[in-house]
Amino acid sequence: MYQRWFDNNTDTLFEKGMTPKLSRFVISDDPNWESGHHVHDAETELIYVKSGVARLIIDSSNYVAQTGDIVVVERGRLHAVASDNASPATTYTCAVYGFKFRDRDENQIMQANSCPVVSVVKGKEVIKSIFHELGVMLPQQKNLLSSPVYDAFGYALTALFYENFKNAYRSEPGYIRKEVLVKDILVYLNNNYREKITLDQLAKKFRASVSYICHEFTKEYHISPINYVIKRRITEAKFSLTNTESSLNEIAIRVGYDNVDHFAKLFMRHVGCSPSEYRKQFKNSLNGLEYITEFGERSELLL
Repeated sequence: MYQRWFDNNTDTLFEKGMTPKLSRFVISDDPNWESGHHVHDAETELIYVKSGVARLIIDSSNYVAQTGDIVVVERGRLHAVASDNASPATTYTCAVYGFKFRDRDENQIMQANSCPVVSVVKGKEVIKSIFHELGVMLPQQKNLLSSPVYDAFGYALTALFYENFKNAYRSEPGYIRKEVLVKDILVYLNNNYREKITLDQLAKKFRASVSYICHEFTKEYHISPINYVIKRRITEAKFSLTNTESSLNEIAIRVGYDNVDHFAKLFMRHVGCSPSEYRKQFKNSLNGLEYITEFGERSELLL
């Protein structure tokens, strides 16, 4: 037999009233998954690599996360996540917000200039178990548990990630800052990808020539502004296809295409299969769950 008493009168980790809230849970199991660069203004992402290899770009630095590793992407960080071609990844992601550790800024887990990828040392089996349980409960449950129950999962994960990251540092210099203009353009496209935005409109808004914007954006992100928007729309469409019962026409409109045939052709060209085939292959049985996207937007969802 075993018994241990705990002092629950004070919270030694978080500031009063600033404990984590769980806003989003995502399973990424498409072997060709690639999120594209994006930013979360209010959320910090906690990622667990269940299997395979995930490749990440956070700000201007490249990272590799392997089976069993955990990753933190703090709010405001420009990042992209992709499944490795040779060793496809399955990842679990919980997004949390509204917390503040006593020795950190709000929504911050890591020390400044620390590596965002670590191999779990503390609470490995607990972290694995929490992500697994969420992965089992959420896609199948008809009657959702109350929000405080899921916030408790978020609390536990955030605390465990903190314990694993609090002493992690980078040995090399800190993050490289991207050129401000192209980062601002990317953030704008990420937030407005559903709209009909032309390169001329971008040039006018950011007071730069079309050729300069295209050249610098492509140089920085290895993709043109137009193709970035297409990829962003396709990514969003994948989540709609696998997490809702919406028709192809509804999904096309949701992600910014008035013509469903044009949407279907673009999807086939970029994904390698039709939207219907993709839905059949990766469909989740969510049984009425509110659809929440990889980018933290609820289901109402250029060129």
